[in-house]
Amino acid sequence: MGVSSFSKHLPAFIWHFVKSQRWVFFFVFALSLVWALDATLWPYLLGFIIDILSEYDLIRDSAWQALKWPVLSGACLWIFVESSFRCKGFLQAKAFPQIEADVRMAMFDHIQRHSPKYFNSHFAGSLSNKINDMTIQITLILQNMLTLFLPALATCALTIFFFAQVNSLFAIIAVCWILTHISICLAFTRRCARFSYIHGETRSALAGKIVDSLTNNFAVNLFARFGFEKARIGMYQKEEKSKYYQSKRSIEMMFLFVSTAFLIGGFSLNGFMILYWIQGKISTGEVIQVFNTTWNLIFILWFAGEEMPQFFQSIGLASQALSIMKDPQDVLDIPNALPLQVTQGEIIFENVSFHYGDKTLFQNKDVHIHGGEKVGLVGYSGSGKTTFVNLILRLYPLEKGKILIDGQDVAEVTLDTLRSQIALIPQDPSLFHRTLEENICYGKPDASYEDMIQAAKKAHCQEFVEKLPLGYKTLTGEKGAKLSGGERQRIAIARAMLTKAPILILDEATSALDSVTENYIQDSLDNLIKGRTTIVIAHRLSTLSKMDRILVFDQGKIVEEGSHAQLLAKEGYYSKMWQMQAGGFLPE
Repeated sequence: MGVSSFSKHLPAFIWHFVKSQRWVFFFVFALSLVWALDATLWPYLLGFIIDILSEYDLIRDSAWQALKWPVLSGACLWIFVESSFRCKGFLQAKAFPQIEADVRMAMFDHIQRHSPKYFNSHFAGSLSNKINDMTIQITLILQNMLTLFLPALATCALTIFFFAQVNSLFAIIAVCWILTHISICLAFTRRCARFSYIHGETRSALAGKIVDSLTNNFAVNLFARFGFEKARIGMYQKEEKSKYYQSKRSIEMMFLFVSTAFLIGGFSLNGFMILYWIQGKISTGEVIQVFNTTWNLIFILWFAGEEMPQFFQSIGLASQALSIMKDPQDVLDIPNALPLQVTQGEIIFENVSFHYGDKTLFQNKDVHIHGGEKVGLVGYSGSGKTTFVNLILRLYPLEKGKILIDGQDVAEVTLDTLRSQIALIPQDPSLFHRTLEENICYGKPDASYEDMIQAAKKAHCQEFVEKLPLGYKTLTGEKGAKLSGGERQRIAIARAMLTKAPILILDEATSALDSVTENYIQDSLDNLIKGRTTIVIAHRLSTLSKMDRILVFDQGKIVEEGSHAQLLAKEGYYSKMWQMQAGGFLPE
């Protein structure tokens, strides 16, 4: 069962990852309870020893027989407590890195499987920030729950038990104090969590805006808009600061009430303790026991209360980060999806309808591309050419109809096999900040070095790569920023050549190349498309002259089709576009 099945509620989401290490976390919790024994048994033993010392004050030589068992018990308790804490530490060192890694990878895998439509409306920086928030906050939530809050409750229960052995009034005061403390913390829970959630949203939005500005730093430099960007980020920073202040203020209000409860509870216990000692109702050892236990309880409750706002803040931030796991993936493999088997490369659109926002691109569209056919797509920007090929790749879900490849519905085959059978050379390829070799081999990671070099040479990458100090081991920079547009495009062409997919899509694949390099590349592309079903999107109509057929798009409709010569002879829509070319390209 996938992670998204557990994503509606935070406890279920956390349990999904905890259960794989349930026994490790159980022992972390069990060993954390030793803290409660440490906080209550030590004062009890100390009080017992004090009473023995008082009883044997005049016959000290005989005191050891009475003292040895409490002293030995204290030594055993110390060894047990220290051993337990060290074991707990080693278990935590194993459990928390593992759960953070599992959460991070599960969230990354869920997000990366969204369609491009999702990423068009979400900042990459904001998504990354939410993944980071979730991994950190889940660790904090579990640490506070297992190693602080539950041991603190156990300490409270043992404290009440030991106080009841001394005097029932002490137990009653402790119960009232503890319940008051818990009630104050719970009363502020929603407020702290709500403000933390709001702050988390504004912080993620701010991170997204900063990444967006830094990603487009070239444009900022080009137009010298440094002040504008700083002011724009400043607006979001002001909002984040305001929400952060609200979150922190609610925490401090809780501390104010908790401090008051501590003062009343602590003074009440110690006051009655002194009074009862004066009246002879309790022994000196019991005074020491109650006094030390009281201060241990104060320390633990204060520490727990101090972490409580962080706990609520972690819940708020984790809940806010969990929101991205609630976004449904719109392009998924159906159950029992089969691998795509391509033999001819025939592509058929049957009654296909698709909207992009409020714009209707395709309505009941029927298209038939024969196996091995070379088909050009032409039309003004926004006419539906790119959407046409994106639907073949299932980058967007169909609203109606079918797309068949060799008789197989692309919606019923696995995405991995579908996209492995189609090579796309985009107009503006975006490279990973990895080596040239890794970028070229991205479509076929198991390719040999010799095959990679051969593909690079065919794409005329060798001319610029051999000038680089590290050759194919050179890092390309973010999105290939260290390379020119033409060099990036040649890398994309080499990548497509290496995959040897039976279906090839060229989206203005040579538009960023100079005329000399384009002539070189064209020969390689001519060899590449032989025997393959090829779809070519072009604004330069002369590049379509060798196509078997040209489909002319206008507002999602195919208004004309035929060869280059046939369409010119018709003197229709394509002919007008041919005449309107400026410098060989269609006007926008």
